Amino acid sequence: MDFTNMIKENIRRTAERRNDSSITTAEDMIPLMDDSPYPRKSTDLSYGTRTEWEKLDLFYPDQGEGPWPVFIEVHGGAWYFGQKKSVEFEPFLLGLERGFACVSLGYTLSPQGHYPLPVQEVKTAIRYLRKNAEKYHLDPNKIVLWGGSAGAHLAALAAVSCDTGYLEEDLSGNDGISAKPDVLALWYGCFSYEGTGKPSDDWIYQNFFGVEDLGQIKEELRRSSPLSHITGKVCPTFLQHGTADSVVPCRQSQAYYDALVKAGAGERSRLELLPGCEHADSFLFSRENIEKVFQFAEKYLG
Repeated sequence: MDFTNMIKENIRRTAERRNDSSITTAEDMIPLMDDSPYPRKSTDLSYGTRTEWEKLDLFYPDQGEGPWPVFIEVHGGAWYFGQKKSVEFEPFLLGLERGFACVSLGYTLSPQGHYPLPVQEVKTAIRYLRKNAEKYHLDPNKIVLWGGSAGAHLAALAAVSCDTGYLEEDLSGNDGISAKPDVLALWYGCFSYEGTGKPSDDWIYQNFFGVEDLGQIKEELRRSSPLSHITGKVCPTFLQHGTADSVVPCRQSQAYYDALVKAGAGERSRLELLPGCEHADSFLFSRENIEKVFQFAEKYLG
């Protein structure tokens, strides 16, 4: 089973739609930001050795030496496109003004890697940052994890699976270090393949899981949903989703929030359904809205 041609066609369509001939790879489908205005940074830090994509970029506030609380972004892209340090990451560098170190996380895209590798990579990266917190002037007890769309799925499952023991074996042998974030922020996430509105085409899931017949992996599909791992131990969680989302139905986030409430975590969770907002709507990336993420995080980080 090979979806290379379909991915190539989507790349071509994206380049045509944006009138941008430089879009030639799946990574390019979300453009790269210009990081030159941010001089205090360490880029392409390798947090793992399984694939070439296991790297992260770390940006520091303009002043001070830390230790800084950490904001980590997991980009979206249907698990097959996008890149760390994309234009969608730059608005979150607002966190630098609020005293956060900001991390853009790379992970292995499908079909170069299949589930559960990207989830394990997110957990490995968090453990790497905690293990090297002193080296990088970070506060290992104040980690905020954000994900959007497919990235929200990866971030959510990486976080909640820490409470159930699922996918806890670390790729780099750092099992003894917690991969659980202290605060979780999830935007327009595709959390469940079944039961809460189909978020995307089957071929995207076939590509992500590396199987042709999704009917043969029903149990794996169930376990891959963060909804299957939500317990009363979850960290404070902030969800946002546009009601006009035509890619991932907003009831995906509603179902996630309902599960949090059912688990007894409603008091430290928030769901905002944003009227008229589309998938990855520009309003979500406005300063006004991104400030909400950091305000929520600061409330619980202390």
